[in-house]
Amino acid sequence: MKEERTHNTTMKEGQRNWYAVSMAVCAGFFLLLHLTFVGFTNDDVYFRDVAGMWDSLPALIVHRYLTDSSRVLSESILFILVKCPFIVWQLLDTLICILLCHSACVVLVGDRQKKENLLVLALFAIYPYMHMGSAGWICTSLNYMWPMATLMYALSGVVRRVRGEKPAAWQYVLYAAALVFTANCEMSATVLVFAAAFLLLRYFVCRRSAKNTCGGNTEPAHEGQRSEAALPSDCGYEIAALLIGVAGLVFALSAPGNGERTAMEAANWMPEFPDLNFFQKFRLCAVFVFEHFVVIPDVPFFLFSLLLFFTGWQQEAGGKGRLGRAVSVIPLLIDVVFTAYYFIRDFLIGHKTNYDFTTPAIYLTETKDAVIQILELAAFAVYIAAALYLLWHLLLPFWTRLGMIWALGTGFAVRMALMLSPTMFSSWHRTLIFLYFAFLGDSYLLIGLCGKKWQKKTVYAVLAAGIAVNLILTVGLQIRKARM
Repeated sequence: MKEERTHNTTMKEGQRNWYAVSMAVCAGFFLLLHLTFVGFTNDDVYFRDVAGMWDSLPALIVHRYLTDSSRVLSESILFILVKCPFIVWQLLDTLICILLCHSACVVLVGDRQKKENLLVLALFAIYPYMHMGSAGWICTSLNYMWPMATLMYALSGVVRRVRGEKPAAWQYVLYAAALVFTANCEMSATVLVFAAAFLLLRYFVCRRSAKNTCGGNTEPAHEGQRSEAALPSDCGYEIAALLIGVAGLVFALSAPGNGERTAMEAANWMPEFPDLNFFQKFRLCAVFVFEHFVVIPDVPFFLFSLLLFFTGWQQEAGGKGRLGRAVSVIPLLIDVVFTAYYFIRDFLIGHKTNYDFTTPAIYLTETKDAVIQILELAAFAVYIAAALYLLWHLLLPFWTRLGMIWALGTGFAVRMALMLSPTMFSSWHRTLIFLYFAFLGDSYLLIGLCGKKWQKKTVYAVLAAGIAVNLILTVGLQIRKARM
């Protein structure tokens, strides 16, 4: 990503460019990871067969728009890539990973000389990349990882403007292209709308209060605390992002193919869906999301819970004393207790050998199913309440804290919106990508608040374990697919 400069790019003699080191390691890590992927599987094989039946790509895309999907941009790329050797996608997707890491470094660090660039990479490297192979590497990554990367790239443009940089016209062209691609997938379009709405809210509230910076942090300063970012000179870019996101949602909702696909999905994957009421759908989707993070040990979720404990206990949740410390224990305790329960039940007693998930019971005809789902819903609600309390009382500027909560709420809301679709289970865990990256982004900020060396060493150990787990699970998925 040489076309843009990160903040504070002037290098003093003898100082290391940790951003460049991070990008080099990122390129090597994800290239080697991608080279282990076995090739066309699952839906990729289906789309390759479909592409072979059409001589005209525009005609195929129009047909898909009318009968199946509004994702015309990602599907145009998809039908080109499935005709190419698999190595073409492997190289392109590696570049997408570099773009995402680059953009995250711009947004979170903004300084080439800081070692925190490596921390951003480490956090990205614990994201369970196996999710991108759940329905086929090409089609899944195009609908989730690529829009995630273009969204982050577009947001990096916002951050540059806030820092007083003036992107060139050609850079705005790239940002616009990134926004359009992001808006062409329903979930990422929704995230884009939420992100732009937050940025505009911040802009107008701060302008109305006649401040050039968004202050409002009344807490005492301490080591690692960030100052609040300034406002950009105007909000034209943010308004454009909001309008493009809304246009993407309107395009998706009005596409005839999406309605056709919903009927097909209900018939094939969840025939009970039409008979379920709103509360049943909410219950099933919420339980499914919660179980994703606790049925099998999940490193990003554990790391986030651990950091809430570290920062909440250390800062006593903004001076709330014993109450703050008591609340800080709750998220970690919920994660550990439920994960331990499932580990003992499924692995130690049940002798489970495969890394897989089961879907929750749709109808609660068995008492044990009703009890476990009620307990999980209650625990999930308590976890959310405790996390919100702890984040709200962090010793960080107001808009930083609100942004952390907004990111988590957006990721959760987008995933919960799938309760309105019969694919709430069959879409599998790839649809949690935006919540995952909210956890990772918030974790970066929480790590900066850890004031004790043993806390940071513990975090680094968890990151190292997470990277190892990610590699084992992702490569293991390829071994299983190769044997099919």
